[in-house]
Amino acid sequence: MQFPQPAKAQPANLSTKRDGVSGYRTSEINLEGLATRQVMRGPDQPGSAPCQTAAGGLAPWQMRNVQAYVEVYLRSTIRVEDLAALCNLSAGHFQRAFKASFGETPHKYVTRKRMELACRMMTDTNEPLCQIAVDCGMTDQAHLTNSFRRLYGIAPHAWRKQMWLERSGQNNRETAAVLYN
Repeated sequence: MQFPQPAKAQPANLSTKRDGVSGYRTSEINLEGLATRQVMRGPDQPGSAPCQTAAGGLAPWQMRNVQAYVEVYLRSTIRVEDLAALCNLSAGHFQRAFKASFGETPHKYVTRKRMELACRMMTDTNEPLCQIAVDCGMTDQAHLTNSFRRLYGIAPHAWRKQMWLERSGQNNRETAAVLYN
């Protein structure tokens, strides 16, 4: 299974844990970086998204707030109630609107973002999987393994070996058996 080349992981400041949305400030988010990524693209460019909102979905400002919040607090607990409060919606209505806008539930979205971070960390660092799991906001390595396998169909350790072999130019199973056994 081939995955896109992961980008460099941004170090997180773990001292900014929060209990709720009440202390959420836009000054905590790199708004310039978000604005750069949100630049309008032409319809023929990859990654371009229509400027329309999905019927019953979130407004563009709500989507940006949710995406920014998830990026900033990905390594800590993210509750649906906190995301809903960002959008001034009830939790139930927020979940329906989120799915209409993003095509997946808030839980799946956050899990997918955590797995993308884990992929970047597995390819860019030599940290053990248990440390990567904690750094990605998972409870433990088993949580990471189960979520990773459910999403990608392969265990994280096996995926990491495969990426290491592809980077080193060795595609031989015997070489992998010798190196990791």
